[in-house]
Amino acid sequence: MSRFIRTALTLLVAFMTALTVHADNHMQVPAYGGVEVFGCDFAEGKDIDDLLEVADKWNKWASKNNSQPYSGYVLQPYYYDDLDDETYWVGFSPSLAAQGIVQSEWMSKGAKLQQEFDSVTPCKSHLQLAWTRVFDETESPSSQGVVDFAGCAMLPDGSQEKLASADAKMNAFNAEIGSAVRIYRWYPMQGANADTPEFYQAQWYDSLEAKGAIADSFITNGGVQMQNALYADLMRCEAGPSFLYNFVGGSE
Repeated sequence: MSRFIRTALTLLVAFMTALTVHADNHMQVPAYGGVEVFGCDFAEGKDIDDLLEVADKWNKWASKNNSQPYSGYVLQPYYYDDLDDETYWVGFSPSLAAQGIVQSEWMSKGAKLQQEFDSVTPCKSHLQLAWTRVFDETESPSSQGVVDFAGCAMLPDGSQEKLASADAKMNAFNAEIGSAVRIYRWYPMQGANADTPEFYQAQWYDSLEAKGAIADSFITNGGVQMQNALYADLMRCEAGPSFLYNFVGGSE
């Protein structure tokens, strides 16, 4: 138990340090907030269409009952090796306080709809994370698309100060080539196990076509070489699964 507590505190400190570093360096302080992820399997005879049908009911419920902003997404595996779950629910909040309020409102008023979710996708895990924005210049992202995940850890020579500096240079490069990728980091807080990465890097694209075009532009403009030069001594990431995502609504 003591090891688990130390790990959780280390991850939270790393997340808060990432925000402080940007402020101290007079860079743009990245937006941050809360993420919750449910890992679920489909009940016998149920599929993604059944889940989206319940999610549509939830969208109507959330618009009336949530007092804080919350955005819900359903993720389906696309590129993967072996996953613990068949589908994932991902919910974003603009702050950890807003996340807690919406969760409390769901617990007090959403029991009937929760039963409908459970009948379609009983869930085995529930993870709380904090998200930070690395690069996102897209004004109106698509409601459907693809997101790539990598599990990352800071190397001994890395620090949040150095990472912030590298991000600024990489962001300038992505802006220069007109990249429409949206890059975020997720820091696990609660519900994580011993195998959970120090943080996740998530790269969002509006479609599989956009993902391919952005990758081609990144490669042909020397992005791989620049990325290696900036980050090779700071952090190590292992490519993980990709998911097709559907934005299913929520509250504003």
